[in-house]
Amino acid sequence: MLIVEDELTTREGLHTMIDWRSLGIQVCGQASNGLDALEIINSGGVDLLLSDIRMPIMDGLQLLTEIHNRHIDIPSVLLTGYSDFEYAQRALRLGALDYIIKPCPPREIASVFEQVVIKILDKRKQEHDWNGLQYQLKENIPIVKSQTLLEWLHYPKRTNENRSEQVRKLGMSISGQHIIMIAIQPDGKPLNELNYSRTDLQLIQFATTNIVQETLEQSIRQPVEVIKDQDGIAAICSGTLDLLMDKIITGLSQLQCNLEKYLKITVSIGISSSKASIDSLAEAYMEANSALQLRFYRGLGGIYFYTESETVQLDPPPPAQTEPERIRLEPMIIDHLRSGLYAEALNLTEQWIDYFHAEHAHSRTEINLQTISLIAQLMQLGKEQELAESGWSDSLVAMADQVHRVETFEELSGLVYKSIQQLVELRNPHKTPRRKVQQAVERIAQDYNSPALSLAGVAKELFVSSTYLSTLFKQELGINFLDYIHQYRIERAKALLQSGAHKIQTIAREVGYFDEAHFTRTFKKWTGLSPSQYKKGALDPK
Repeated sequence: MLIVEDELTTREGLHTMIDWRSLGIQVCGQASNGLDALEIINSGGVDLLLSDIRMPIMDGLQLLTEIHNRHIDIPSVLLTGYSDFEYAQRALRLGALDYIIKPCPPREIASVFEQVVIKILDKRKQEHDWNGLQYQLKENIPIVKSQTLLEWLHYPKRTNENRSEQVRKLGMSISGQHIIMIAIQPDGKPLNELNYSRTDLQLIQFATTNIVQETLEQSIRQPVEVIKDQDGIAAICSGTLDLLMDKIITGLSQLQCNLEKYLKITVSIGISSSKASIDSLAEAYMEANSALQLRFYRGLGGIYFYTESETVQLDPPPPAQTEPERIRLEPMIIDHLRSGLYAEALNLTEQWIDYFHAEHAHSRTEINLQTISLIAQLMQLGKEQELAESGWSDSLVAMADQVHRVETFEELSGLVYKSIQQLVELRNPHKTPRRKVQQAVERIAQDYNSPALSLAGVAKELFVSSTYLSTLFKQELGINFLDYIHQYRIERAKALLQSGAHKIQTIAREVGYFDEAHFTRTFKKWTGLSPSQYKKGALDPK
């Protein structure tokens, strides 16, 4: 507290005759007029003011007025005489907490300040509570914002709901007009199905949303709102596709690179059409997810834009003109397998699969059900031929369970071929698909340097479809057919380079590459070195 009184005796008496410490008050200074008091106040450390009204140079009312004009919050109590009662009322209007009429016994002054201290402490508690509430509100705004956006993603605008006003109040970084929705889905198993601890999973999700936001904002040069939703991430930006198309494609391509580089995650992405306002956010989200479903037909890691002509519908009716053909194929496949005509059965299976591969003609649900139906017929055939004891039936049940979890049509086709493969292996070990792969490997070893060597040619010679042979190759050897050929040729080339007896151009032709540049690129891809570098290292190990 600062005591301001022009009479020295009174000032000293106020300081010494009252036990201020017992009241929780410490006298930090004295002044003989308002001007001197103002200098002390400006230096800081003054929480409370006890001042006379009548003083020379600057009186108590002028001091309070100056404090008020400078927006300094210091509670004050004024000393006044009987004749200055009008001034005391003016002091109260200027914010004084109380006034004391002189002369006044120390006990009454102490009583006044007991109440003053209670008021100050109450005010401080209220300010502390309010500041805490403000802090909590500030800390919770991101949570409230995310929950609000999540609700908007899944539910249409309610009657009388002013979303543009909520965007403003919650401090969302997007505009309420011209909205584009981007749905980002990790490929492979969802993160929550992998063997991450809860803490690691939260860190990965946090890092993923940060990478999404930073990458997109840097690319499109405007704020983006990012929300974690179920197994994926939703990003919202403002604008129209006509203006942002190039920037969005660039940004999303960079996003895929960043996620794979830093988190080892690959993602597929669906983008909605432009919507007029935030009121249509649920419709935009539905479009983005519909576009995202194209990855089942076209493969993982794609960027898909919503268009009505391309987007997968939820439950479209099957084409009437081709449905009887599909129904006819299934019993024919089973009959051929029952008769041991495996190549014919595989050719029909490829036709059956092609029937479903026509984009947008069938829903994912319909394809899953038909696949499970075919697997069930294979199980029945196994029971007829007493193959159940081998455990093959249990294996098919496991495959049927996987049907709903595969992410692409290619994976689904692989399940169908694998189920047939296991049936063939059990019925006739000498005609196993594994034997087909061995025959293909032998053909590659024989004709690896022939320009006519191809997947289609080898499949034709083995009486199987190209798709089936490619699937078998991947299942049995863990590598696709063409990569196996390249690896085989490179190994042969390395042996020739080590001998040092041939030119690189000659070696390229001898292992099946008639374009030296193509040979060089392929060799470097598989070895990390150019042919000349490899040759130099082989001949001069030092």
